[in-house]
Formats: sequence, structure tokens, C-alpha cells
Amino acid sequence: MRNVLFLILSLVFTVSSSHADNEKKLSKKKLIEQADYYFFKENFPKALELYEKILINYPKNHYVQYHQYVAHHLTNGRGTDLTGLQEFEKNEGQTDKFYNYWLGRIHYGRYEFELAEEHFKAFLALDIYKTKEIIRESKQRLKRAIKAKEFYLSPNEFEVELLSYPINSEYADVSPAFFSDHDELLFVSSRPDVVNQEIAKNSYCVFHTKKNGKVWGTPSSLKSIGPLEKNCNKIEVVNEDGRLFIYNGELNDLFYSEPQGDDWSKPIEFDTDLQNRKIGSHFFINDRENLIFFSSKSANGRLDLYQSHKDPQTHKWEDPFPVLGGVNSKYDEDSPFLSHDGNTLYFSSNRSESVGGFDIYKSEWDNNLQEWGKPVNMGFPINTTDDELNFELNEDNISGFISSNRLHGRGDFDIYHFHKQGKVLAQGTVFEKETGKALTNIQLDFHPQKYKDETFRSYTSDDGSFSVEILQEEDFIVEFSINGQVIYKESVISKHEELKKTFSKDFHITVPDQLDKKTDFIALYDTSKPEAAYEKVNMLGSKFRTGEKAMLKNVYFDLHSAHLKNESQDVLETLFITMKDNSTLKIEIGGHTDSTGTADSNNQLSKARAESVKKYLVSKGIESNRITTKGYGSSQPLASNDDEADGRELNRRIEVIVMN
Repeated sequence: MRNVLFLILSLVFTVSSSHADNEKKLSKKKLIEQADYYFFKENFPKALELYEKILINYPKNHYVQYHQYVAHHLTNGRGTDLTGLQEFEKNEGQTDKFYNYWLGRIHYGRYEFELAEEHFKAFLALDIYKTKEIIRESKQRLKRAIKAKEFYLSPNEFEVELLSYPINSEYADVSPAFFSDHDELLFVSSRPDVVNQEIAKNSYCVFHTKKNGKVWGTPSSLKSIGPLEKNCNKIEVVNEDGRLFIYNGELNDLFYSEPQGDDWSKPIEFDTDLQNRKIGSHFFINDRENLIFFSSKSANGRLDLYQSHKDPQTHKWEDPFPVLGGVNSKYDEDSPFLSHDGNTLYFSSNRSESVGGFDIYKSEWDNNLQEWGKPVNMGFPINTTDDELNFELNEDNISGFISSNRLHGRGDFDIYHFHKQGKVLAQGTVFEKETGKALTNIQLDFHPQKYKDETFRSYTSDDGSFSVEILQEEDFIVEFSINGQVIYKESVISKHEELKKTFSKDFHITVPDQLDKKTDFIALYDTSKPEAAYEKVNMLGSKFRTGEKAMLKNVYFDLHSAHLKNESQDVLETLFITMKDNSTLKIEIGGHTDSTGTADSNNQLSKARAESVKKYLVSKGIESNRITTKGYGSSQPLASNDDEADGRELNRRIEVIVMN
């Protein structure tokens, strides 16, 4: 009896364990499907969150590891170590046809434009099925990578430096405004306000800090000002009187505050006459406080720059009008700043000439035409492939500050200082240390220590010599490369004799006995392996779809009938949402049966079932001309019709085929 009881308990435990294992597998599968959904919708933060959750219980799931890796490097891991890349290259490089696409995007975000170019070219060269959308997009990304490479390899005379902690934080730090000979700084930040803990999480506050020698003190928020909404996070300090201007979003007007000991006064309305002028929140006011530039939406829905002038006779502000000349375009213009002499207008724009999102442009005033001239991109390193805003130029006209979310910052947006730095001609010869032989075709990249994303590049000629203009009196890291592989590094300072514009330096470097073999990114993917025949319904409208066919699982009909059961609601809703979100998607709905019944009846039944699915979609608002139907009967079985489970059951199905 005891043995029988033990056997029963063992069976119960085994069945329970098996059930628990199956539940766990289903839960894991569902989580991966959810994470993949967000991943291929390019909501990488959400996908990353779910992948990391899965890896807690399944730390060795290589598929999840790979997608988590990609999502990480396209979000908060941008610019971090790529050590794990080699492992994924050996596996996913062969099995994931989008591997080169993802790596192109990752390297572009790291400012490694040559590698990005190689990967996008390799992806486009693969002789595999790719959607028109992703081909078009990849070609655009390739063009941007080539353009960015040329842009970054033509640095101008400016030097850019990230302001140190505690000014920049892990939060957004923007709109710098200096005064008192630059010993005091006001700026706007989304960091938590230690003065007022009740301030909303996504609000911005104005912070103040003083410099002690070369070190900035801990910023403190101004008790009398704020919080500010994100769209109103612009401040301006007017140099003649040191007044701090802010924009009041509720009253749509400018207010100002003045220093009072260790604090600032409660904001006072600047001029009641401005209330009816519809001044924008991203504003600039000049030193004399009689001219305002601001950005506001125009009739075309884009941001344009406007201006308003105060009449010296009536002391009234004129109605704002678009800035004259070629400043405004069919793109967005924002964040205006007028030079102290009034001759140069600086602003941010995402126009087609931009290498990133928003770049800084400048336009000179034309006295003859009485309008602003053609805008000129300020170039690298003022601009990057990311966004640059809040350009502020000091009175010396050679230095200033910008806000940018560029690579290697501390947080969201950071504050950077820029200044003009003279250049010097660096020249010399590169020798092999062991033999003394002059080395040809060696790539030299001079990276300033203060901003290592900047590159001054040269190549050695037939006699091993090189020549390139670099910043003078600057600390550099010099990288020496052969075929893109860095083989040696050395630190130098570009000092030169007074009155001479030449920095002479020979290098003696060690060349490895054997260089790493250059990876053929096109050959990585194994084209001999067939692609998956079916995919998820919600991927049909995606640029990442791997084929053109999806099987609708869990679509149920009454026996020998085309009447849809209620249990089919979820999967049909997914198909509807996919059609709704992809308005140009056209599909064929194909009905399939098993082999029971006659060929004619099966063809009629499969066609009727396909029509039922179409009727459902049309009733939800999908245009009828986007859907065709076809009944295939039992002519295309997926499995043997000899058995019900995994046989006839699989053959009774609805398939969706992309037609465009």
C-alpha cells in the first residue's frame, strides 16, 4: 500500500512539475514575443527592459542576449565597450540577416562612420529578401554615414570641452547664461530640486553656481523661479544690467528677475505690451532690451524665426514678423542668438544641410539688401550627428557655450564650452622602431585629449612623411592604423617655436608581426540556410519582416462552416491593428483545409473562411481594396493529413501574404 501511495505521489509530482515547466516555457515565450514586438517597433528602451527581465531567469539565452546587446548599444549604452561583439558576430552574423543593419546603426551612433558605412554596404549587398522600406532606409543611412565621415574629418578652428561636474549631470542641462565676467553661471536643468522636493519629476529649474578659482561650486536652484515646463526651459541674461529673463508659459510673456544677495527676486513682467504679441518661449533679447527674436510655428507647421522691435518713439512693440532673408526654410529653425554687435544671427535648424538633427547655423546681416544672408553650418566640432541648441557667444566673439546631447556626455543634454584655437602644421616621418625603416600608408589620427571625438587625419607618403593641420598648444593622443586596425598609440603636445607655425615630430612605432584579418561583412551571413517561411502577424507591416507570409494561429470556425468563433478575436484584432498602423499594406488572405471532404467543398469552404476574415477587417474600417481572398482547399498541406494533432490540425489554417 505504501509503495502504491508513493507511486501515486510521484506521478502527481511529475505531472505537476511538467505542468509547471510548460507554464514557465509559455511565460518565457510570451515575454520574448513581447520584447521582440517592442524591439522591431524600435522602442528600444522598452525592449531592453523586457530582455533584461528575461535574462534574470534565463541568463544563457543567446537569442535574448544578442537582442539585449543591440538594444543596449542603441540606447543608454551608446559608446560603451563592444567587447561582446566578436561572440555575436560568429553566430548572429551568420543567422541574422539584419546583423549588418544593426551594427551599422550602432557604429554610426559611436561616430565610427567608416565601420557604419561598411556594415550598411554589406547589408544592402546581401542577396536575400529585404523589404522596400528597409532598403530605402539603409541607403539613406549609408549616405548619412558617408556625409558624417567627411564632416568629422574637416574640423574647424574651434575647440569644444564638456563642462565638468557638478554643472553637468545625468539629467538634461541646458540654456547656459554667464555673467560677472563668467565667474557665475545660471542654467536650466531637469535634475531633482533639493530645495523644493515637491516639484514635478519632468519639470526644469533654474540653477546658479559660482566659480572658485577653476572649480565650480555645487549648483543650487533659485527659490523664486520655477519650476519651468520643458518647452519653457530657456533663460537669457542681459549683459548691460544682469537681469535674468524667463518665459511665462501661462501668460505667454517675458518676465525678469534680478540678483538680491544670495537669491534672486520674484519674476516681474517685463513689458505688458508684449502680452498681445505672442512671443515664443525659445526667445532671445538683446543687450539694449529693445529687440526680441523667437521661434514659433508657421503656417506650414514648422518652427520659423520671428522678430519684434520696440519703437523708440512710441515705446510700443511692433507685431512680430518672420526674420528677413534666407534664414527660414521648410525645416525647423529654433534657438536664436544675436551677436553682441548685432551683425550675426545664430540659430539651430534641422534643415537638409545638417549633419545631425539640429545643427548650429550663422547668418550675416547684409546692409545692401537689408536682410540676413544665406545661413552657414558652423561645422564640426560645434555640430555633431546629434542635436545642438542654445548657442551663446561671449563678447569676445571667439568663445561661448552650447547645449548638446552628443556622444560621451554625462547625461541627456549637457553644456559645452567652445573657443577658437589657432592651428599649427604638424609634420614629420613615421619609422618602424625595430628596423628604422620609414613606413608608408600609415594612417595617423590626432585626437585632442579634451575632446577625443575630434580627429585630424593624415597618411604617410612613399617616404614615410606626413603633414596635417592640428590645434596648437594641445595635448593629443595619436593613433597609428593599418587597414583600419590601430597598431600603436602615443601622446604628444603640439608645442612649437614662437612665430613659427610648424610642429615637427617624428614617430618610431612598433608594428605587429601579424595584423588581424579584415572581416568580410558580406560573407558573414549564411545565405544557404532557408529563411523562416512564417512569421508573426504584427511583423507583416514591418520593414523587418523576413518573408511575405504569416499564419494566423488560433482562428477558429464552426465545424464545416465559415462562421468565425469568438475565440478568434485576439489574433484578428492583431491583424487589424497591423493593417491600421501600416496604411499602404495590401494583403492576400488565403484559406486552407485538411484533406477530409471533396476537393470542391474544401475549395469553397477555404474561400468562404478567407472572406469571413476579410469581412471582419472591413467592418473595422480597413479598405476593401487592400484585401484579396483566395481559397486553396487542401492543395498546400503543411503536414501529413494522416493524423489529427500536428497534421490535419495544422493544415486547417488562415495565411496572410503581403502583396506590396
